Amino acid sequence: MNREFIKNVILAKQYERDAFLSLLSPTIAQHVQVIEKEVKGMIFDLAKEWALDVSSAVNDAEKEKTGETEGEKKVKKVTID
Repeated sequence: MNREFIKNVILAKQYERDAFLSLLSPTIAQHVQVIEKEVKGMIFDLAKEWALDVSSAVNDAEKEKTGETEGEKKVKKVTID
């Protein structure tokens, strides 16, 4: 997608949000803004936890692939002729 198009879509959504908040009374608009911040924080925390879970799953898969467990490494004997 074009960067300019994405910027315009984001700007349009901001205008839409501002228009919605302007229809509400100031006290209710303030409550909606607090709820919005809390939801953003929850989404951020969920994304962070998901990324950590995916990262640990990838690390576990790599350890299984190499046959290593934590603190254990396999040594191969090499003979030189």
